[in-house]
Amino acid sequence: MWSSLFKFALLSTVLAAPAADSDALERRLITGTLNDGNAFVQGTIDGMTWQASGVLEEGCTLSTINDCYHMFLISNTTEELDTNHLSSPRQRDEFHFPQVDAGVEFSYTWKQYLYSSTGTGTTWFHLFQAFGVEEDSPLITLDAEKDELMIKDYVRGTGGPQCGDVTCPVTDLSNYHGTTTTHTASGSFGPDGSLSYKVVNSATGDEIISYSVSGDMGAGAGYVKFGIYRLCWDGMTNANAVVGDWAS
Repeated sequence: MWSSLFKFALLSTVLAAPAADSDALERRLITGTLNDGNAFVQGTIDGMTWQASGVLEEGCTLSTINDCYHMFLISNTTEELDTNHLSSPRQRDEFHFPQVDAGVEFSYTWKQYLYSSTGTGTTWFHLFQAFGVEEDSPLITLDAEKDELMIKDYVRGTGGPQCGDVTCPVTDLSNYHGTTTTHTASGSFGPDGSLSYKVVNSATGDEIISYSVSGDMGAGAGYVKFGIYRLCWDGMTNANAVVGDWAS
């Protein structure tokens, strides 16, 4: 037993400290483990709901985010799977704000740091979701895909390059990789809802990507999610990220 615990503690230390990216990062400590990656687990902390099939730790070894959580997903397509979707293998480490009813205004902010060692494929890799409860699916997402950072709108489009009559916002992933980013999302869910979503470089304040819509935001209640959630693909890399500093 003690041997197993020691092996996991050692593994956690290794996973939590990938090579530093270009930002000047502060060293911090891992203070606890919410999930070790051996099962799909969910819980609550600080008013937030978390879901994790991969490693999810309180604290982080390298981050400019103050109240930080480390996320790690392994490159093996048969491990750390969300057991609710085994017919469509996927991995997930996410937090979400409380559910809000249709027509109720919300306003949130949080930070994320996605290590540049995290690769992308041709399938979805959600970093943010505005999620519809009745639909049981995302309405609008931010994805890392094909070395790009892109908005996807599943209400006005099909999750492809078109957000209704306009082209969905997209930028090179290098503008996001290895950078502490601040996300803001405000609006309301429901048939007469809205969403204003923006991602900026936390250090410079420069906008990286943004998207605003009004009207259809699902049939009813919803909630906002963030983290790393991806459909598995052959050749995928480990995924390393830090999130935190959320507020509402």
